[in-house]
Order: sequence, then C-alpha cells, then structure tokens
Amino acid sequence: MKNVKVFIIPVFLSLLSVLSSPLFAEKTDTASTQPENITAETASKKIVATANGSSITLKQVQTRVQLVSREAAYHTQISDEKKQEMMERALDQLIIEELAYQEAKKTGVTISEKDINKRLKEVKNGFPSEESFNKSLAANDLDLDKYKKLIEKELSIKKINEKLFGKPIALSDKEVRDYFEKNRDKFKEPEKIRLRHILIKIPAFASKEEWEKGKNKAEEILSELKAGKDFAKLAKEFSNDPSKENGGDLGFIHKGRLEPYVEDIAYTMKVGEISDVLQTIYGYHIIKLEEKKPPQNTQFSKIKEKLKKDLEGIAMEERKKDWIKGLREKAEIKYYVPSDKKD
Repeated sequence: MKNVKVFIIPVFLSLLSVLSSPLFAEKTDTASTQPENITAETASKKIVATANGSSITLKQVQTRVQLVSREAAYHTQISDEKKQEMMERALDQLIIEELAYQEAKKTGVTISEKDINKRLKEVKNGFPSEESFNKSLAANDLDLDKYKKLIEKELSIKKINEKLFGKPIALSDKEVRDYFEKNRDKFKEPEKIRLRHILIKIPAFASKEEWEKGKNKAEEILSELKAGKDFAKLAKEFSNDPSKENGGDLGFIHKGRLEPYVEDIAYTMKVGEISDVLQTIYGYHIIKLEEKKPPQNTQFSKIKEKLKKDLEGIAMEERKKDWIKGLREKAEIKYYVPSDKKD
C-alpha cells in the first residue's frame, strides 16, 4: 500500500477549534474550499477517505482547510493548484488524527465524563450565549452528543501524545559533542568584514536633478577622503545613515547583510581601501574596509547549550514522525477522491 506524505503537526486539531473561533462561529463553508456544485449537505455526507474503516468526509476536509489556512478564510479565490494542495494536506492531517485516536483506544486510553464536560464548558465560555453556541453546532452538522464525542476524541489524542512524547529527550554531553565533531563545517563562523559607510540618501521618486545633486555631493566627499580627510569625521558630518553616530562604523558583518552590489565590491577590497561612489536604490554610498576576519571554527563551549536543545528537538520530531509512519504502514487507508494517492 502506497501512502501519501506524512505531515507532522505539533498539536492534533479538531472541529473544537473551529467552533470556538469567532471566524467560524456561524458558518464554515466558503467558496475558497468548497468545490463547485457541492452543497453543504452533500459535503457532509460525501466520504473522501477511510482509515481502518472510519470515514472522513469532504465537509471535514473543507473545515480543516479553513481552520489551518487564513488564506482560505479571507479570500474567495485561490488557484486550483493551491486549493488541491491545501485539501490534500488537510486530509492527511485528519487521517493522522483518526489513526492516533484509534491507537489511543487500543492502548486503553479513557476520558472521563467530568473531563469532557470541563472541556465543553471551556468552549462554551468562548461564545456570547448558549444560542450562539448551538448555532455553531448546527452550522457544523453537529448536535451536543456528536460534539462531546469530538471532545472525547480530542482529549484521547492529547492524552496518548503526552504519554508517548511528554517526557523530553535528554542527550548526553558526549552525544552533543560527537555530533559537533562530526559536523564541524556546519559550525564555522563565516568570513567577516568591518566597514565604515557614508550614505547620501536620495528620496523615493526623486527627480533626475535630485539624483545628480546627490551624486555631486558624494563625489565631493570622495575627493576629500582621497585628500586625506578622516572618514569618521566626514561620515558624522554628511552621512544620512544611522551609523553616522559611530563615524560610519557598521561593525563586523558577514555576507548577506549588505546590498548585493555593494557587498560584492566590499569583499574584493583591501584593508584601508576606500571605494568609488556606489549607486543603489537608496542613493550614493562610499565605503571603507577597516578589517577582515577569515572564517573561524566555532568553539564548542559557545554553542553547546543551544546545540543540545536543537538536537533534542530534532530527535523528538523524528520520534513522532516514526510513530506516525508506523501507524500508517499498518493501517488500511482508502481514498475516494481523484488524486495521485493510491492504496
């Protein structure tokens, strides 16, 4: 059996979130997610997939798309390709949730009536009145019993999620160090340069004359620099860049921080060299290369704690991914909509 891509979501979602959101308090169908000629009543009955015999309807998929995508909620027109992608992702999420719920039941997870009523009360508190809450139930083809079943499902999934993944993964210092040593190239500090900068700013939509005036000003400053005037003093006097307060000093920066045209020139300059007048959309620039720092190996002690946290997070995501993959591999999933998905 061939399954579609697995989408890992940090929190298992349900119609509970839809009902408690003002955006969907009265109606959940929009033109952005509902195929032409499919009524709300038909969508609620049309089965698009089953997971071990449990049905998932078109209505559920449409509602999920609205829940997870602001684009679908606020726009009535999106491309067919984007719509298909959103629908497939929503269907995948619903399948994962159904399989997780089934697994929770298999492992003996139970939810008390007290917990269900507590959650129900929390959701109701998000509505201005009992009448408004009941209208939302009706708009989503639900009655109170069906809704409480959804609450039971949500809490069951949450419970097995906490049981399996609630305890953080703790890597030893040796494991973190070993990863660092095997991947040293990933942690090299890139080459850095320290620049001083003078900007003669030209306003947006400036006239040709304004650009000419700015260029002439920059050329005059460059002439003074070539005559031996101090770059920092001229930057404080003439520059329109915030760095003027520091004599035009931008500090150490690495590639990707400057306008590409200016950056390309800066990295070819020699220490102490001053550029020609450089034009960008912001105006005219003059730069001076003060220092260069070659690429350096990062010390393990500087990144140890952050690296440890990142690796533990990755390990947890892999554990979740493997669990979901296992559920899908042993499940019987059938699709009843035209797509690339196959059993």
